[in-house]
Amino acid sequence: MFALAMRWDMSDPERRTRRTDVAFWLHLAAAPMIVHPAFQWLGVLESGATALSAVTGLALYAALTISALLVDRRALMVSALAYVLAAMTTLFREAGALSLSTALTALALGSALLLLSAFWHGVRVQLVRLLPLAVSRLLPPGAQRSVAQA
Repeated sequence: MFALAMRWDMSDPERRTRRTDVAFWLHLAAAPMIVHPAFQWLGVLESGATALSAVTGLALYAALTISALLVDRRALMVSALAYVLAAMTTLFREAGALSLSTALTALALGSALLLLSAFWHGVRVQLVRLLPLAVSRLLPPGAQRSVAQA
């Protein structure tokens, strides 16, 4: 499903036609199909979740965030939010902040997402610069123009 979404995205790199709408909905459908099995396998939502599974879940979320930035679609990040909340709550609980774990989780995750949304385009440009030109040409043009201008 994700590959199909990317195919539709790449067929309209300027995101000006109906194809970009189709790609949006395909990304939205693909995201939970990718996210749920991965986090389920890690056991992040289970009552006995460990700090190791929580840290692994946060690392997975970081990888999903990088993927979301590169393809300029936020569906992967949004689909994983409940799992990240659970992982961070587990980490705070394991660190001894049981009574504050939910509040700390919400504050930390909310702050990180707010910062990312404010600097989305700049972060995206920096990530795309790290890719070979042949790969970056397949991505939406917002980052390409910025890379070409730099």
